[in-house]
Amino acid sequence: MPAIFAHRGLSSRFPEMTRAAYQAAIEWAAATGSELGLECDVHFAADDQLVCLHDLTLHRTAAIPSRAIDLTVAQLKQIDFGSWLQVDPAEDQRELITLAELLSMTMAARANGVAVSLVIETKHPNPRSLDIEDRLAEMLTEIGWDAAGSPVRVISFSLAALERLGQLLPALPRSLLVEFDLEPWRDGRLPEGVHVVGPELELLRADPGFVARARAQGNEVHVWTVNHPDDIRFCQDLGVTGLTTDYPDLVTEVLATPVLAEAS
Repeated sequence: MPAIFAHRGLSSRFPEMTRAAYQAAIEWAAATGSELGLECDVHFAADDQLVCLHDLTLHRTAAIPSRAIDLTVAQLKQIDFGSWLQVDPAEDQRELITLAELLSMTMAARANGVAVSLVIETKHPNPRSLDIEDRLAEMLTEIGWDAAGSPVRVISFSLAALERLGQLLPALPRSLLVEFDLEPWRDGRLPEGVHVVGPELELLRADPGFVARARAQGNEVHVWTVNHPDDIRFCQDLGVTGLTTDYPDLVTEVLATPVLAEAS
């Protein structure tokens, strides 16, 4: 079965990258006994901490034009990140969390036998450029999650970011994300030391043979964002090795359901 990654937490049920979204993903993994990657994006706050947030600004998820980097974590904690998606959200459905908090949640879950891991995307471009990789490496090294076998994968669209992560965290797996064009990776070859490619789903719709070419080169293919049963089956039939989704429960159900042969 392909690996499953909860896109920004259990974002089909709770506002993305809030404490509630990640706690729900952990609880689902615990209840089902499933292995689950917790995907997040990170940006700097004004006080040099990394926070879990997709966009550079708070406009989409909090209706505020400010940038995360212009506000401290204390200020960000006072902002409602839930009402854009949920009516009268509870406190944990409004609360943005820091990467340090998500690391602690993941460590606690794993200590309780829950098979969760982290998939951390460094966002580019950003105002501090590759400082974000430096800080991430510091944080992971501090807790001993820089060694081979650590429950962390680092991912990015940025080749410079992946190169820096390879220098700082050589034992951790890295994934190259691809959105608009498979070139220059169309033959399935990837940058040195990178063995997983993460294409957007529509790229595979346009070139389904890419999966076989990447696999033939010894690389894995982790597709995003896969939310519909037809898309899940499509990816399964192609032989993808990982699915990033807002609906890990649906993906698990579809993958576990045998496909009935059509009557002749």
